[in-house]
Amino acid sequence: MRIAICDDDERCLEEEHAMIAGAADELGIDHDIYRFTDPVALIAGREKYDVIFMDVEMPGMSGIEAAEAIHGHDRGALIFFVTNHEGYMDEALNKHAFRFWVKPINRQRLIYGMESAVREINSSNTYLQAAVGGKLARIPMSDIIYAYAKNKITAVVTGYGDFEIKEPFKNILARLNGSYFCRSHASYCVNLNYVVRYDKSRVVCRSGDAEYEAYMSKRFYSSFARRFIRWAGENV
Repeated sequence: MRIAICDDDERCLEEEHAMIAGAADELGIDHDIYRFTDPVALIAGREKYDVIFMDVEMPGMSGIEAAEAIHGHDRGALIFFVTNHEGYMDEALNKHAFRFWVKPINRQRLIYGMESAVREINSSNTYLQAAVGGKLARIPMSDIIYAYAKNKITAVVTGYGDFEIKEPFKNILARLNGSYFCRSHASYCVNLNYVVRYDKSRVVCRSGDAEYEAYMSKRFYSSFARRFIRWAGENV
């Protein structure tokens, strides 16, 4: 597991490094940890990390701004926001926080969060296999922005094109096995990793510079909102 820690406070950086390394060792996770005091340096390297622990309040660029930039080139990075203030929670959750923690990091919460990250990483390395245009296609689950029923077939939307699968939506829904998929409508299932905002009629997703809209129904709104907040880490 490639782990990055970004915090402008050297003391916090040292403490978090020791705690994260200890948790990884306890869980038997092979890991490399990279430390940054400047989010600009973290972004400039354009390296891919499995997990990033990001301070929110930093001079020059906030952790929330940094997370948005990172997810522009590395959608799969799981970001743990770490801050002194809960007031940033709503904004952080909208930037795809995997977890949001107030300093100091609680050790048991860290262990649980690391275990969840391993499960998430493992589940993202799966594929949706289905016949597309008469040929077998293997679409990475992590690339799927959302899927929806289109007459008697299913359309799968990704950042590099749409796929039409000649199977009922319920069949495809049963195979979307990543923990980050959630239904927003009877005919729509959305990948929470791409969600930037939602209301009672739509879910707005972003991949790179492009935005995509999925339908939200009143029937699914409450369960979607609860799931999104849990997924983002508020209840961890």
